[in-house]
Amino acid sequence: MKLFVVTGAGGAFGSAILRQLDTLHSDSATIIAVSRRVDEVKCATEGFKAAVFPISVDFSTREGLEGRCGAICDVAPYIKYEEAVLINNHATANNTGDKMAEFRDVEYMDNYMFLNMTSFQVLTSVFLERFQGVERRVCVNISSLASLQPMPSLGFYCTIKAARMMAYKVLAAENPDIRVLNWSPGAMKSAMTDDITKNTHSDSIRQFFQSEPWIATDESAAKMLKILADNNYTSGEQIDVYDRPIASD
Repeated sequence: MKLFVVTGAGGAFGSAILRQLDTLHSDSATIIAVSRRVDEVKCATEGFKAAVFPISVDFSTREGLEGRCGAICDVAPYIKYEEAVLINNHATANNTGDKMAEFRDVEYMDNYMFLNMTSFQVLTSVFLERFQGVERRVCVNISSLASLQPMPSLGFYCTIKAARMMAYKVLAAENPDIRVLNWSPGAMKSAMTDDITKNTHSDSIRQFFQSEPWIATDESAAKMLKILADNNYTSGEQIDVYDRPIASD
């Protein structure tokens, strides 16, 4: 049996990951689906053949974060898993009305970093400790082109994406026994991209999202899971959805 922990499971890409997991591993997977919108996850996974355990977690709340991360790992009945996979997908865009030269709200910046980086790291650490007895452990960071390319009006989002990518590169370098992947899923239609397009102060970013061909969320999720299944990547590397065309079976 394989265990998959998916955060941001109520969003567009998180939901696609759940669907593809049920398609690919319906008889051999336990899925822990983490979301603030747990009722939506329950509705979306109704009829799944895989065992799905939705859990509501707010990663923006500081008090008891480590305990909540432990509760995520413990929500499903413990059995002897041959593989445990963490897909760290939760993330938010920053206030796209501000420029980097204007950011000075300490409370806003601190809260943004906590939600998007601190909780990401704490969950990774707790997950690896909880499942240290599992033969194969895999950690996946849902990354972005923004981790490599500066994007006006998305300064803090770019900063966090770059930090998460590097954190997982270091994780891979320090732990050869852990498989680590940074997956850049491509531009996908979502509530986040709608918000960026509507509220960005940057004409170039607005035009980018208005002209960028959207990739289907399920297509990107399927490619990512295929790469994980084939184990055909260097641990810690970042792979973009367009880097490796995958022929259908």
